[in-house]
Amino acid sequence: MQKLWNWFFIFAVIGLVYLWQPDLFQYSYYLLQQGDILALADYLRSFGLWSLGITLLLFVVMTFTIVFPFMILSGAAGLMYGLFWGTVISWTGEVIGAVVMFVVVRYFFRHTVDGWITKSRYLVQLDEYSATNGFKALLLARLLPLAPSGIITAIAAVSRMSFRDFFWASFLGKLPPVIIKVLLGHDLALANDNMVRLLVITGLVIGIYTAIWYRNRKGRKAENGREEE
Repeated sequence: MQKLWNWFFIFAVIGLVYLWQPDLFQYSYYLLQQGDILALADYLRSFGLWSLGITLLLFVVMTFTIVFPFMILSGAAGLMYGLFWGTVISWTGEVIGAVVMFVVVRYFFRHTVDGWITKSRYLVQLDEYSATNGFKALLLARLLPLAPSGIITAIAAVSRMSFRDFFWASFLGKLPPVIIKVLLGHDLALANDNMVRLLVITGLVIGIYTAIWYRNRKGRKAENGREEE
């Protein structure tokens, strides 16, 4: 019964926000779908004093949608508030979104997956690993610039990872990729003025993922070599 009331509360809040600004989510969705960072920044500016709160709200909503890259909204924040404060706001928004999603998924869905986990020895081991090594694993996952934040959060929430480990791994791990996303989004929108920095950051992201791919490839080769011996 308590969970039913909690669901009712969540939908009531969503409904009130929709009634307050019925076009907010529809038009934001359209701009995010188009990848129009400049137009999104202009639209959010139009809310005046409410723009900060709405920007943070969109970060929370985007965490649950797992569809659009945060780079678009982060870039808009960088255009509206400058690179420093845009980074702070994007970082805050992503952390708040991750915490909200973690709490919702753990409260409503952890009990659902318990039955699946107990039926698999592998999942039991993975669940136990998350309880003791969750901070390190999540921190490494958060450091990837283009990692699917919502999916990572959902996996952490249904595991046995403690909320403390989740919070600090997300709080610390999200900052470096947020900086990259704000810079990328900002410079993509103003490419003519920031082409050199845009190319440097793009090269950095490509380099990170190339290094990860090479390391995984090398690890698989070493593992296959051990199996053949």
